[in-house]
Amino acid sequence: MLDAEDAIQLINEDKEFNQDTLTHFRKCIGDRDVGVDYHVISVFGSQSSGKSTLLNALFNTTFDTMNAQIKRQQTTKGIWLGYTRNVTNSGSPAPPHKDTFVLDVEGSDGAERGEDQDFERKAALFAIAISEVLIVNMWEQQVGLYQGNNMALLKTVFEVNLSLFGHKKNDHKVLLLFVIRDHIGVTPLSSLQETLETELVSIWSQLSKPEGTEESSLYDFFDLKFAALAHKLLQPDQFMEGVKKLGDSFTLEKRDSSYFKPDYHHNLPLDGWTMYAENCWEQIETNKDLDLPTQQILVALFKTDEIASQAYANFTENYESRVGSSNQENMASILQQLKTECLQEYDTYGSRYARAVYLDKRNELVEKIQLRFTETLTSYLLELSDHLVSQFRKDVLDKTSEKSFIEKLSAAKENVLQKFEAITSEFTKLELVSSLVKENDKFNSVVEQEAVDLQEKQLNVIYARSSKFISSNLKEEVTFLLGHPDPSLWDLVLEKFNEIFDRALKRYQVDSDNYDFQLGFSADRNKEVYTKIRINAWISLYDIVRDYLTEDMVVSILRERFENYFRYDENESPRLWKNGEEIDNIFRVAREQALDILDVLSTASTSNCAEIIPDVPLSSESDDHIYEDEEGVYHSARFAHIFTAQQKEKILQKFKRQADYTVIEAKRSTIKTTTHIPLYIYALMAVLGWNEFMMIIRNPLFVTIILILGVGFFFIHKLNLWNPLITVINTVVNESRQVVKDKLRSFLVDDHPQPSISRQGTTEEFELQDLIKPTETKDSQSEQDSTI
Repeated sequence: MLDAEDAIQLINEDKEFNQDTLTHFRKCIGDRDVGVDYHVISVFGSQSSGKSTLLNALFNTTFDTMNAQIKRQQTTKGIWLGYTRNVTNSGSPAPPHKDTFVLDVEGSDGAERGEDQDFERKAALFAIAISEVLIVNMWEQQVGLYQGNNMALLKTVFEVNLSLFGHKKNDHKVLLLFVIRDHIGVTPLSSLQETLETELVSIWSQLSKPEGTEESSLYDFFDLKFAALAHKLLQPDQFMEGVKKLGDSFTLEKRDSSYFKPDYHHNLPLDGWTMYAENCWEQIETNKDLDLPTQQILVALFKTDEIASQAYANFTENYESRVGSSNQENMASILQQLKTECLQEYDTYGSRYARAVYLDKRNELVEKIQLRFTETLTSYLLELSDHLVSQFRKDVLDKTSEKSFIEKLSAAKENVLQKFEAITSEFTKLELVSSLVKENDKFNSVVEQEAVDLQEKQLNVIYARSSKFISSNLKEEVTFLLGHPDPSLWDLVLEKFNEIFDRALKRYQVDSDNYDFQLGFSADRNKEVYTKIRINAWISLYDIVRDYLTEDMVVSILRERFENYFRYDENESPRLWKNGEEIDNIFRVAREQALDILDVLSTASTSNCAEIIPDVPLSSESDDHIYEDEEGVYHSARFAHIFTAQQKEKILQKFKRQADYTVIEAKRSTIKTTTHIPLYIYALMAVLGWNEFMMIIRNPLFVTIILILGVGFFFIHKLNLWNPLITVINTVVNESRQVVKDKLRSFLVDDHPQPSISRQGTTEEFELQDLIKPTETKDSQSEQDSTI
């Protein structure tokens, strides 16, 4: 750290600002962070009036002073800057004071510059602009003079200063400390103070004030203090006493008599003050408008931006490594810590500048941080959204829960929305982002859409489940009824249809007309679902009926019904035909019975002749639509119309052919009961075979066989087993006949192989035994048939 003797020339005699000023400041304060805890004091006065001597005595600086024994001439050229922490005061020893920078300004009214008053005016204006306290050094005999006590110069400076920034709101004042040198005590200090104040007020009243400042006073911009010092050479002890008393007002800042007040300070750190001072001098030197608040703001803008950039750079440097390893539980705490560290770094240095600029730049930094957080949280919340939606879907589709679907849906939706809201609200409460309303709205939309998808999926399950139940049960019940039709067929079909449909939707029925499918739908939507299930049920019935009732199937049903009436009597016993007339009579009755069913199967109508019409529309079009059959005839296809007239005609023709064939077979198997054997033959057989007859009757084996046959006949008749017995006998006989035929045919084929004929032009060879005469073949075949 530099000693008090060190000083630099802030502005040289060529009006150039020293660019090493900040470096000098840092050497002065060393590693300490001074911040805004420093003071700037300037001295102003006529040349050779003892300004440097006063500063050296008061602040223990070592500015060059004039040696009056050699020559009275200009000693200080330009503006010099000194540093001290040791202010002379009445304390013993003097405690370390705040860092104080003292400006020794080149004296006015010097012979060296002559008529050139440009620099002294600029120097005075510069001293007022950058200092907290401006010491005006003058001799007692100069009080009351105009040029001698620099009143003319002060008037010029006041006027320029007022015209440049007096029209704006002034929140910065400067203390004008008039130090009256060589005060011998004849004229009291109060009298000298009154004279100077009167002159200053008079000068202020004569200023050409800009518009808006006509009513302003001197005290709106300056505070006035007065002090007197004895002659340094003639009264050295009194002089030092006065210096110590003056120093007390610089060191004891908390007293009312202190020369340092917050209103005087520029609230700029040292590096900011350096830039501010350089900008002020540049504008003064180039005759630009000097605006004290604007210069402070410009410096604050520059420095706060620099500090914010550095803080954000450090924030970015640590961001990826710390945020990349975060997870759902500690994301908010990590982001909060990063933000706090960044803002603390900025606040430490940025708060020393103009508060408005500092706060504005801080808000900008917060916005940048929040923007970076928003980018991270967008990705984070997207992953969180996917996780919560997956959990939502899993909870809704949980089959282990006994709750209904709508209860699970409502509970799961509320759960995920609360979780997402809790996480996002934590980010907003910690002010990590300005708002997450869009993200919340987006998540709500995603959850709502997922809920709708799950509802639709569950609705499809209901559709599929109900359709499967209705279709399977309808197919079983309806096909049985269609396979065994009677005049009330469609009444039974319709009854079964409604019964099965009601069973399928029983769990969803609220009352006779309302259904709730427990999906959170409105009454209208539930009605739409009911209608669609009803439509699907009617379509299933339609498909089952038309898939089953094909032309061939109807012919088979008619034939079966015909044969039931034709072959079996009322007791379901097989008929034994006696003559063709009986066959014809039964044939007519059986055919009428079968043809009656054809009309029933052709049109779906109830017993009261009302066609079955679905109670819901099966399509967006009318149920009645025109179609063209294979013969080019157009028909009206309604639900109840199963077969057209042409189809019925085809069915009828096929049925008639099969019925006629059945009748022909019956007539062929007719048993003739008429005989032409003479009666005497029976008498002759009885006489000639009496002995044999009696021998057979007396045989115990015969008696046993008779008893077995009698018992078997009794039980067969009693249990009405004649029909099955006949069927078994016929089957046995037919099978035996077929077996015998196959054996004979195989035997004949093996014994008489067919001659082979060469297909490649070779000579055909035959043997005599291979040649069978046609007559022999025919006779042999006849014998076989007769044997069979």
